[in-house]
Amino acid sequence: MAKKKTSKPSDADKKKPEAPSDDRVMNVIAKPTLSAHVPTAPKKTKPQYASFRSSRKSLVNPRRVRGGVKFKLKAGEVPRSWVTQRLLRVAEHGAPADVYRDGLEYARLGQTKRLIIEGTLCEGIIQGRSDKPYTTTLDLSRFDAESQERVIAAMADQVRYAAKLLAGELPSNIEDVFAPLGLKLFPAEPGDMTPKCSCPDWSKDQPWCKHTVCLTALLAERLGDDPMVIFGLHGLPSQELIDGLRQKRAVGVQGSGPAPVLLQHVPGVSDVPSPPLDESLESFWEVGARLKELDTPIEPPALSCVLLRRLGPSPFPEGRFPLIGLMATCYQLIGEQAIREDEHSQDDE
Repeated sequence: MAKKKTSKPSDADKKKPEAPSDDRVMNVIAKPTLSAHVPTAPKKTKPQYASFRSSRKSLVNPRRVRGGVKFKLKAGEVPRSWVTQRLLRVAEHGAPADVYRDGLEYARLGQTKRLIIEGTLCEGIIQGRSDKPYTTTLDLSRFDAESQERVIAAMADQVRYAAKLLAGELPSNIEDVFAPLGLKLFPAEPGDMTPKCSCPDWSKDQPWCKHTVCLTALLAERLGDDPMVIFGLHGLPSQELIDGLRQKRAVGVQGSGPAPVLLQHVPGVSDVPSPPLDESLESFWEVGARLKELDTPIEPPALSCVLLRRLGPSPFPEGRFPLIGLMATCYQLIGEQAIREDEHSQDDE
C-alpha cells in the first residue's frame, strides 16, 4: 500500500503573519495616534471671589484695621440715649439704604483708624477698600458771639435748665431754649450737618457716603456718653457755657451793681463753706494764719482772653487798629512775662 505524500510548507507560507485577533484590533483603534487631535475638556479654574468674611454684595472686603475705633451698638439694638438715636436718624434720612447699612458695618468693624472730636473739629481717618484711607469730617453751624450770649441768657433765666447743665446733664427738651432763638443745638435733618469725605463716592449732590455715615455713628455714640460735647461743635465750649451760667446766676442773686465777669475757683478755698456774715463780724478783717498755705501758681489760663470773648466784637468796627486783636496781644504778652518772672523767682529760691 503506497504512503500518502504530504506537501511541506513553503518559505512564503512561513513568513506570512497571522491575522490579529478581534481584541487586538479594538485596542489599536481605541488608542489615539500622535497625529490625531482629540479634544479635551478645559480645566476648571476657581473664580477669584472676595474674602468669605464679606458675603454681602454691597460691602466688598474693606481692608482690615487693627485697633480701630468701633461702634459698640450691635445690629438690631436700640440706642439707650436719645442723642444717639437722633443723630443716627439724620444719617439714615440722608444716605441711601444700602449706603447707610454699609456705613454702620464700617463703624462696627472698626474701620476708623483715628477719631478726633475736639472743639469744632469732628474728623475721622477711615480705611476703605483702597490702599490709602479717606479723611472724613462733619461740621455743624457755629454760634457767633451774639448768639452765644443769647443762649446763655435764655438758659440762665430758666432754673431747671441751668441746674441740669451745671450738673453736667443735658435735658431732652433742650431744643425748647434754642427754637425761639432761631437756632438748633442738635441736627434734625440732613441739611443741618455738612459731611465731607475724600472718597470718590462723595459729592456735593450726595454728601452721605458710607464713610460719613460711619463717622456720624461714632459721633452719635460719643455724644450719647457726653452730650455736652455738642456745644463745643457749635463753637461754644461747655466750660465757657458753665462759667457764663454761673456768672448770670451770680448777677441775679447779687442784684444791681457790678459783678465779676468770671467766678474764681481756687481748690481748697472757694469750695469750702464759709460761716454766715453775722457770725464772723469780729474776725472779718483778720487774715488768718493759714494764708501762707494758700498756693496760687501762675500758669497759662485754660481759656485765653475770656474777658474779650465776653465783651464780644469791638464797638469801633471802623477804627484804624483792630482793638480786640491788640488787646488780646497785650494780654498774652503780659501773661507770658508774669510766668517768666515767676519761674525766675523760683530758680533764685
